[in-house]
Amino acid sequence: MVSFIILNYNTPEITRQCVDSIEKFYGEHPYEIIVVDNCSSEENYQALVSLIPTQHTLVRSKINMGFGGGNMLGAIQAQGEFLCFLNSDVQLVEDCVTPLIEYLSQHQDVGVVTPQQYRSDGSPASAFRHKFGIRHDLFGDNIFESLFPKKYPPRRDLSRTEPFVVSEINGSFMLFPAEVFWKIGGFDTNIFLFHEEYDIGRRLEREGYKNVVYPAVRFLHAHGASSHQAEKEIRKERFISKIYCYSKYHHPLMTFLFRMEQFIIKSVNPKNWFLIPVFLRGNVLALSMRPAVRKSKSK
Repeated sequence: MVSFIILNYNTPEITRQCVDSIEKFYGEHPYEIIVVDNCSSEENYQALVSLIPTQHTLVRSKINMGFGGGNMLGAIQAQGEFLCFLNSDVQLVEDCVTPLIEYLSQHQDVGVVTPQQYRSDGSPASAFRHKFGIRHDLFGDNIFESLFPKKYPPRRDLSRTEPFVVSEINGSFMLFPAEVFWKIGGFDTNIFLFHEEYDIGRRLEREGYKNVVYPAVRFLHAHGASSHQAEKEIRKERFISKIYCYSKYHHPLMTFLFRMEQFIIKSVNPKNWFLIPVFLRGNVLALSMRPAVRKSKSK
């Protein structure tokens, strides 16, 4: 059985469309749908209650737990052998799940897999990213794709038809064998938003598992439709997560150099000066939106 876990934050109609697409294209198979409401407004939550069929599980968090925390809240409810994490703005347009399950069953060394991603207008989009770091920030991904295409598959090459290994897949559609997901500890709930895929990808690799894109099947993703935060908050959180994730897998000296590189690159533009505390603060997680959310809810 597949457990579909959908994280909702003030997007009841969009979430319902995601649920409908699962029912339409995977309804003949054993599955369950778990919708986690990540502390939406009361109005949006009540709309969600009225829109989600009662045979599915609806869980509400009293605080906004972010991407990882919200998905973990859904994962602990799941009964399936496979866990499929979907953004609320994702829609199935075919049964892309069955081929992925068959692939995972035949390849025990694969820890997570995703189909080919398409935008809501039908145009293809890259379903994976490369690891970020000092070299990639300085020289860009294109040079590594040109020099080492086997290690760094070109993101703009959408002609592939066979599954291929990448460093990290996009987080909008992630299908895991449940056993593998729990073996690596699931999502790191210290990460409020962004770069969860980097962290998951690194931990899977450390345990000997691969991250794979399965391009023969597809899904639609309306990029950004599930995000409603202010632009500065979002940009700030992106760098908080980036520095935190980098520090988990690199020596403190390399982390310091990475921070300084980010500081130099971004501080050239005065519009980025609001990010300076992120690069200079020792405990970068203290600047995350997560503590602010918890503090506001406790008042």
